Amino acid sequence: MLLLDAVPITNCHECVATLTLPLALFLILAETTVGGIATVAYLQLAGGLTPGFLKFIAVTYAILGVLAFLIVLAAPPGSYRHLLAINQPAANVLVFLQAVFVLALLANAAISWRGSGPYSATSAVTLLAAVLVLVGTAAAFWPMAGSPLNGAGIGLMLTLSAAALGSATTGMLLGHWYLVTPALTNRPLLRAIGVLLISLVLQAVVVPLTLSGVGRGSGSLTHAFGLSPVLSVLWALGSVVLPLLAAGLALATGRLRSFMSTTGLLYLAMIAILPGQLLGQLLFFVAASA
Repeated sequence: MLLLDAVPITNCHECVATLTLPLALFLILAETTVGGIATVAYLQLAGGLTPGFLKFIAVTYAILGVLAFLIVLAAPPGSYRHLLAINQPAANVLVFLQAVFVLALLANAAISWRGSGPYSATSAVTLLAAVLVLVGTAAAFWPMAGSPLNGAGIGLMLTLSAAALGSATTGMLLGHWYLVTPALTNRPLLRAIGVLLISLVLQAVVVPLTLSGVGRGSGSLTHAFGLSPVLSVLWALGSVVLPLLAAGLALATGRLRSFMSTTGLLYLAMIAILPGQLLGQLLFFVAASA
C-alpha cells in the first residue's frame, strides 16, 4: 500500500503532482475501461460490429480493468487524505467497486470467447459496474468541489474524460479491424470518432470551469492554470488541440474509407490524449490542494 500518512500537507505544486501520480494513473486506466465499455455498448446498439472484434475488445478492456485494480489496491484513494479532500467512505468503496467491475469484465470476456460474442445480460451487468465505478469516483472527489454545481462539474469532467479515452481506444482498435476486413461498413468507426470529437470539445469547456471552483479558485478561470503553467499548456495541447486535429482528419478519411490513414490518425490522437488526460488529472489535484 502507498504510504502517504507521513507526508505533510504542502504548498509545493510539483510535490502534489508527483505524489498523486499513482492515483492519476488509476483514473486513466479506469476511465479508459469505463469509457471503452460504454462506447462498445453504444456501437453494438447501432450495429456493424463483428463477433470477432467484440471478443477481442472484451479481453482488451478486461486486461485494462485488472491493471487499474492492481494500482488502486496498492495505492487506494483514501491514502491521499493528507493531500486532498477525499471522501473517505466513498474512497474505500471505490476499491470494492473496481473489484466488482473487474469480475464483470472477466466474466464478459470469458462468455464472449465461449460463444459468438457477449450476451446482452453480461454486457448490461458490465456496463452497470462501469457506471458505478464512475459514480464512486465522483463521490470520492466530491469534497474537493467548492459548490454543488462544481461537484456536478467534477462528475461531468470524469465522464467526458472516460468518453474521450474510451472512444479513442475503441476507435483505434476498430480501425485495425478494418485493415483485416475492409468490406465492413464504416458507420461504427465514424460513430466512435464522433463520440471522441464531441467529448473533446465539451471537455475543453467543462475542465477550465470545474478547475476554477476547486481548492481556492473562487471562480477564477486563471487560478488553476496559473498554479502550474507547464501542466496547463501540456494539458491544452494533449487533451484539446492535437487530438481534435487528429480526430477531425480521421473523420474525413474514415468517410472516404481510407482506413489505414484513419487508423494512423487515431494512433496520433491516442498518443496525445493519454498523457494529456494524465496531466489533466494532475492539474486537477494541484488545483484541489492549493
